[in-house]
Amino acid sequence: MIIPARLTKNISLLGSEYFNLYLVQGETFAIVEGGVSGITYPFLDQVDQLGVPPEAISYLIILHSHFDHMMVFPTIKGRYPWVKVVSSGLNRTIFSSDRIVSKLFDSDRKMTRSLMEKGLISEAPDLAPQVPFPLDIPVEEGSMLDLGRGVRLKFIETPGHSPDCLSAYQEEEGVLFCSDAAGFHVPPDFFRPNCWHSLEKADISFKKMKEVAPQILCRGHYGALQGREEIRQHLQMSHMSIQEFGAFVLKKIQEGVPVEGIAEEVTKQFSRGFLELFPPEDNDRLWKLLIRRTLEHFGIEPVERQ
Repeated sequence: MIIPARLTKNISLLGSEYFNLYLVQGETFAIVEGGVSGITYPFLDQVDQLGVPPEAISYLIILHSHFDHMMVFPTIKGRYPWVKVVSSGLNRTIFSSDRIVSKLFDSDRKMTRSLMEKGLISEAPDLAPQVPFPLDIPVEEGSMLDLGRGVRLKFIETPGHSPDCLSAYQEEEGVLFCSDAAGFHVPPDFFRPNCWHSLEKADISFKKMKEVAPQILCRGHYGALQGREEIRQHLQMSHMSIQEFGAFVLKKIQEGVPVEGIAEEVTKQFSRGFLELFPPEDNDRLWKLLIRRTLEHFGIEPVERQ
C-alpha cells in the first residue's frame, strides 16, 4: 500500500509500513497513534501533501503509552501548542513520571539509531532529553470524542498488551483503531502474541473487538485491514497465537527449561519483521516478560537459570 492512503472519506493512513498513524477528519482533525520520532519528518510531509493546515488539527490521540506509538507527538506539540493530547486516564501517572518518560525517550533514541543504520530514515528530530507529556483529555471505556460533521470516536478499553491500551471506534464508517490490542502480525502469515500486561485481559479485549465486527481495522504496525471476514480471521489467528505460545511455554517448563533458555529459543524463532529493529537486549527483555506473563496466567512459578 502506498502511503499516504485514503481508507475512507474521513480517514487516511500515514507514517510508514512499520509505524502507522491515522488522520481522522470531521469539522476538525485528529491524529491517531504517534509512531517513533524517526518518522516525524515524513509524516509532516504527508500531512502537507494532503493539504491539511496545521491550525485544523485539534487532537493527538495516544492509544497506549509505548514509545513506538507516541514519539512523533513531542515535535507536533512543540510546533502546534494548541493541539490537545487524548489518552487513557491511567496515563496521568505515567506521563508525569520523570523515570518512565526518560525510558520512553531512551527507547526512541535506540530505535532512531536502528532506523538510520538500516537506511530507513536519513534524519530525525533532535528531541530534548526529556519532555513531559501533557494529558489534556483523559478518556476511558465509553468516552466519546466528537470531531464534528457526524464524525465521532468512541473509546473502548482493550488492555492485555498494556494496562492503558485503548481502541477507538468510528461507527459511521465501521473503523476500529486497535493500536497493538489485536496482537502482532507480520505479513503474510506470521502471528505472535504481545500481551505484556495480562493474558486474561487480552482474552476479554479480543472478545470486545470481535463483537464490534469492524469493516476496517487500523493497526499500529503494518497498516489497515479491510473486510469483516478478513478482520475476523485476523483476530482469530492473533488470539490463537496466545494459546499456542502458552502451550509451547508450558511444554518447555515441563521439560525443565528455565525462562532464559525459553527466551533464547523464541527470540531466534519469533523476532521477525519490525521486531528486528529492536536492540537484541530489548527483544530479550520483552520475550522474558511475555514468558513470565504466560506462566503467571497458568499459576506457575517461573524457573530461573541458576
